[in-house]
Amino acid sequence: MVNAGKACMAVGVLGVCVWCVGMAMGEEVTIPKIQYTESPDGTSPYSGKVIDCAGGIVVAKQPGGRPRLFVQDPNASEGWAAIQVKGWASDAFAGVSVGDWVRFQQVFVEEFRGTTLLQYWDQNPDGSRPFLTTVSHGHSLPRPLVVEVNQIRAPEYRLQDDAWVVADPRAERFESMLLQVRDVAVLGQGLGKAQDNYGLQSFREPNDAGAVCWASDYLNPGRPKADLYLPAIQPGQRFRAVTGVLEQYTNLGDGFDYYQLLTLSTESLTELCPADLDQDGDVDLQDYRLFVEQLLLPASAAKGQLYRAADLNDDGTVDAADLAAFNAAWQKADVNGDGVVNERDLD
Repeated sequence: MVNAGKACMAVGVLGVCVWCVGMAMGEEVTIPKIQYTESPDGTSPYSGKVIDCAGGIVVAKQPGGRPRLFVQDPNASEGWAAIQVKGWASDAFAGVSVGDWVRFQQVFVEEFRGTTLLQYWDQNPDGSRPFLTTVSHGHSLPRPLVVEVNQIRAPEYRLQDDAWVVADPRAERFESMLLQVRDVAVLGQGLGKAQDNYGLQSFREPNDAGAVCWASDYLNPGRPKADLYLPAIQPGQRFRAVTGVLEQYTNLGDGFDYYQLLTLSTESLTELCPADLDQDGDVDLQDYRLFVEQLLLPASAAKGQLYRAADLNDDGTVDAADLAAFNAAWQKADVNGDGVVNERDLD
């Protein structure tokens, strides 16, 4: 494997058509073909090679001195569909926006800390230069693939090695893709190499140790710079859905090998509907029963931490104004209009 640090780390030329410089265009390799692997360590069969990549839609962009693109093929929805592209100058992707379809010629495929990367540096190890072409603009992003929490499960701590290690290699097929987990609660904070991960546990499977994954907000522009997390990330907080791109971080020398779901905006967190009084992820007749109970017997509002008070306007009483707020919240969250707020309204 070639060490990226030994390459000339300057920006390549953006948007240059290979035909314009008289280069023969090789066979374009799709992202799923690059990503698919049967190797236990997740290594791409193209690792160490210079290829042409058919590309896909930019679903996320990380600025900075080492900018990155997350590019996803919308025609591959079940897995192996996305890849990261790493630039080596701050303006490497200045002309690229989320929603653009981009493709690459003569990019070097490298495995770096568990993640398959297309390296967009000034010169490849074989002396060739990479080129990026923006094919078209304004594409809708692929819909996040809904996965069970245990499909991207949190790492396991091995006391004998004093290390966190990937618990389930099935998550490899989702690397760099837009994913969504549903009905989760914040389990804990301060996890991972940078202490910026938090646990998300399925509150429908509270006793399943495998129904926990790690997430992080470090790519999220809505995160206050002085904080590690978005303001809504508090222990015990429940969400109907959390959306992000999946990244692997492997550095066993420091004792870490894990997948993390990286949120991308404040909209990445879908909070429970205010009318979900029993906080079970949906709004149904049980919630209406709880509302009526609290309306008639205000003292019954103290049902425990898993029940919300029906005083939705926080004026100290449960009355007709709260009923109006309850109905409005219910109707707004009932996107498909079937009278129940549930996971089908997220689809």
